[in-house]
Amino acid sequence: MSYIISFCLCDIYNWPMENGVLFRFEDVHLRVEDKHILQGLEFNISKGEFVAVIGASGAGKSSLLRMFNALTSPSTGNITFRGIEIDSDIQALRKNVGVLFQNPVVFEGTVRENLLIAGRWDQTISQTLDHEILDALDQVGLVNIKLTHHARDLSGGEQQRLALARTLLNHPQVLLLDEPTSNLDPKLAREIMDQIEELREALNLTVIAVSHDHMLMRRYAKRVIILSHGKIIGDGDFKTLDKSHAFEDAGLLKNEVNDAT
Repeated sequence: MSYIISFCLCDIYNWPMENGVLFRFEDVHLRVEDKHILQGLEFNISKGEFVAVIGASGAGKSSLLRMFNALTSPSTGNITFRGIEIDSDIQALRKNVGVLFQNPVVFEGTVRENLLIAGRWDQTISQTLDHEILDALDQVGLVNIKLTHHARDLSGGEQQRLALARTLLNHPQVLLLDEPTSNLDPKLAREIMDQIEELREALNLTVIAVSHDHMLMRRYAKRVIILSHGKIIGDGDFKTLDKSHAFEDAGLLKNEVNDAT
């Protein structure tokens, strides 16, 4: 795989960054009416990390993931991105923090039209030449897809790759994964995750993944955050947390994770 699209992330977004820290959560709480969804979250995420967020159904994983690009705001507490309040510039934040969802977002129209939708965050993308778009498709393994092909006629795996290519055109610093492989067979899931890991290394991306597939995440994430009833009960590498019984404390087996919500 070639990585033809090149850029300097520090030139795209000149916010300050302390000791490589991208995200800082300080005593973050989320309440919906009288229900505590997230409680007292305190952690940092540094540039280039691959972090898995694991927990049983209803633990608050998806709510936490949505906070990384301000789709959900905390009830109390503070979240910063590169040292700046995370909601200071929503458009700039979402250009720099891309998301891959469980069901890939594919719009009516051609492959080319779907990729140019990324221009809502970066107006220069609307001027992108076809060869640059083809480079993005090459990065995600869609080398034989025609730009005139109807996007909704692609297979599920191809649609997920198309969504990834669209995200890459925004030159993100961070990639959020919201169960992106849960609808794919195990072989295709590994192929897509292998590509994401290659892109992380090549482009120095930070990846934060919510996944129900515990064993799959062990292949890629060097760090895991375990949530239980909205609280962090484990934060470290898988081996250390296996020994601490944090997975069992969260209601999870070491080789099994309940369906994520």
